[in-house]
Amino acid sequence: LSRTFEVTTTMYFAVASQCDSDPLVTAGMFKINPSKASSHKWVAMSRDLLARWGGIFHYGDKVKIEGTDGKDGVYTVVDAMNKRFKRRIDILETKGTKFYRFDGVKITKL
Repeated sequence: LSRTFEVTTTMYFAVASQCDSDPLVTAGMFKINPSKASSHKWVAMSRDLLARWGGIFHYGDKVKIEGTDGKDGVYTVVDAMNKRFKRRIDILETKGTKFYRFDGVKITKL
C-alpha cells in the first residue's frame, strides 16, 4: 500500500464559515489557538485519505509535505474536509495569512 499521495494543497482558517459551529476544536478533538494557528503545523484532509472513510491516515498521524512554495515540512493530521473534496489537504493558518494553492504536492505518511 502506497504511503505517498499527490494532492492539491490549500489553506483554511479556524472560523465558523470554513469549519463548523465550534471552529476551535478539530474533528480529531485538537484545540486550536487562533492567534498561533500557523505554528501548530496542522492539516485537514479530504475524507478519501482518512481511515474513517477508507483511507490510510488517522487523526494524530504525521505527514511530510513536499512540493509547496514555503510550506514543506512535517504536519499533524487533525481535521477532515468537506465531503465534496478529494485528494486534497488544507493547512491550518492564522487569520491574515495570504491565500495559497499548490497542485501536485506529495504527502507521505510517516
